[in-house]
Amino acid sequence: MDCSQEEKLYAIRDVSELTGVKPVTLRAWQRRYNLIQPQRTEKGHRLYRQQDLDTIREIQGWLAKGVAIGKVKGLLGQDSDVDVASDVQRLEEAEAVLKALSELNRGKTETLLSGVLKEYPLNIVIEQLINPVFEALDLVKVSQRSLQLGLFQTCLITRLALVVDSENKASSKGKCLLLSFDQARDLESWVQAAKLCEQGYHITLIDKVEDVSGLIDHDVLSRYQLVHFFSNKALPIKQVEVLTTLRTQLPEKIQFSEVIEKLHFAA
Repeated sequence: MDCSQEEKLYAIRDVSELTGVKPVTLRAWQRRYNLIQPQRTEKGHRLYRQQDLDTIREIQGWLAKGVAIGKVKGLLGQDSDVDVASDVQRLEEAEAVLKALSELNRGKTETLLSGVLKEYPLNIVIEQLINPVFEALDLVKVSQRSLQLGLFQTCLITRLALVVDSENKASSKGKCLLLSFDQARDLESWVQAAKLCEQGYHITLIDKVEDVSGLIDHDVLSRYQLVHFFSNKALPIKQVEVLTTLRTQLPEKIQFSEVIEKLHFAA
């Protein structure tokens, strides 16, 4: 067969970059749920066809509709408009997480979080587990809420840090310096770190930053392909001026979180 007619094959890292699904999640979809079956090289490396990429995107579509990963296989190939009887947009594991938190069971909570972070893309975990659990905890009586909320955030940071560490070992886009101005909620900066990891960057996270003026004309920035500034609230005028200078100097590598962009740099 002519080489030009041979079907193009993709390595797992390429598939991850094209679809936004972590390699560990792709492997879980194969091993545990038999949703995709990539080819193998003589050395055992996975190779994916275009058909596999199409299946992965179909899986993502069903997950976005609130279908549990364990129920997706029976829906593959069906019309995407089919009624999946899913009015509650949250993962089944959310109830188990809430129960573990009510018992202050850290081990069970971390096990559940570890499982969903392996089996689902991060955006699904955020939308259908993390956010619903936070909403449910808001309804817990005050005397218990602080304990359960603290445990949930502690467990999430632990698991997200492990995800970032694992993904850093196989980054493909180079290094990213992530600087968070948030002084209280470390969790949100770790979520952002995990999102950037999914894009293929090796993340260095610095939390609770107050002043970034020391970065102006600093040689250290040349070591990074991306510098991301994160905050979920307005910044002091001085810091906005610094960020403006940095973006002017290095427009191709300076990136801001959505809140910073909207509050300070929207046209």
